[in-house]
Amino acid sequence: MRFSLKKKTVALVMCITVSISLIAVVIFNIGISDVTRKQFENRSVDIARLVALGVDTQRLTNVKETIKDVYEHADNKVQSNQWGTPEFEEYVSRFSFVEDMEDFKQIRADLRKMQDVLDVDCIYLIWVDVENVCYIYLVDADEEEPCPPGCIDPVYLENTDNLNDHIKDGFSANITNTEEYGWLITSGTPIFNDQGEVIAFATVDISMNDVMAQQHRFLLYAVLAFLVVAVIVCLLGIWLVTHFIISPINKLSHAAEQYTHNRKTFSELNISRGDEIGVLADSMIRMETDISDYIESLEKTTDDLISAREHAEQLDIVANIDPLTQVRNKRAYDIKVAKLNENPQPYGIVMVDLNDLKGVNDTYGHEKGDVSIKSLCKTVCQTFKHSPVYRIGGDEFIVILENEDYENRESLLRSVTDAFRLNSDNADLQPWERATAAVGYAIYDPETDDSVDDVLKRADKAMYKQKKEMKKTK
Repeated sequence: MRFSLKKKTVALVMCITVSISLIAVVIFNIGISDVTRKQFENRSVDIARLVALGVDTQRLTNVKETIKDVYEHADNKVQSNQWGTPEFEEYVSRFSFVEDMEDFKQIRADLRKMQDVLDVDCIYLIWVDVENVCYIYLVDADEEEPCPPGCIDPVYLENTDNLNDHIKDGFSANITNTEEYGWLITSGTPIFNDQGEVIAFATVDISMNDVMAQQHRFLLYAVLAFLVVAVIVCLLGIWLVTHFIISPINKLSHAAEQYTHNRKTFSELNISRGDEIGVLADSMIRMETDISDYIESLEKTTDDLISAREHAEQLDIVANIDPLTQVRNKRAYDIKVAKLNENPQPYGIVMVDLNDLKGVNDTYGHEKGDVSIKSLCKTVCQTFKHSPVYRIGGDEFIVILENEDYENRESLLRSVTDAFRLNSDNADLQPWERATAAVGYAIYDPETDDSVDDVLKRADKAMYKQKKEMKKTK
């Protein structure tokens, strides 16, 4: 399907506008995310301060001392991460009588009123056991599943050293995400008694779901605004492109069609303009003359170029082939290594080293040694049919495991080892035909390997380990 220049230009203008709008939306979302989070963090701090001012400190002191006494005499202090277990239920049952205290009931009623009016997730009062680095719940205003008096939570602070210094001014707004309580913004403000001592902390939880809901609303308004702007910019861009570019080019195209029908040259069109369109018309005239001259010279050199290219391709193939075994050589291996280093993908390396080539050469001659090398190479190629095989030294071969061979590498390695063993035990073969080899392999690990050389070193090490073991069993 062919598209006109106008359609392509319109599509380009729309793509650019949409891309810029999307980038703007992403940047706006990042900015509004920070603003929204900061807004709710400040809100949680303000509410915590308001709650701290509204608590009856005398009643709270009575409740705290009662809970603290039971807590300090408890042998087994079970934290809230064991919520629902028999141990947790047994522990919190010791504090159940606290909920019948009039002071406790009045404080919880006051907190629930503030919780409803201020529209927050939860308000609760805690005190801090600095020595054991944990919070102890005094009064929780949650309507559905409040934390019972005496419930223990770990201190959710990154740095708990010198805890007294960290909390003397309260707990700054902090985002936590726990299995017990969910995703929350939490802040706490100290509550002072008449002597100016900190007796507890008024703590406020605001659900991050509320934060995200407001952020999504802001983002929706931004998307709608950017959409309107994008439509206006697109329409303006399309009009400008059509008026100043498409229309003049269409006129030139029409002139070209008339030239074809009337068999006139471009020089006879007499298009003379002082802008880019006029420059284009002049360029077309010069191009027509240059093409005619070039075609004549090109026809003379085409055959020579084709012949030279074919010859160069043939030379390149020959340069990458080992003349003895007809597999790839060290040069081809280096090219493959460069490609793998540039574009890593799943692969493995098998290192194969022929055993006792020197003994064959010394006893039967180098011609028989070549037979051993070719016999080894044949076994390797017949086993690893879907991977390139390279002869990188006199008796050393490398296989780059790819495709099916990479997936089935374990069974193929067993197969090539069995093939060498059967070859060695075959009494019908001449000594130089009973080629055996040590085999080692390794696979590419993107987490630890920086290059092919790292994989090769592991394969080479595994090969030499097997070679030593083979010498011991002789």
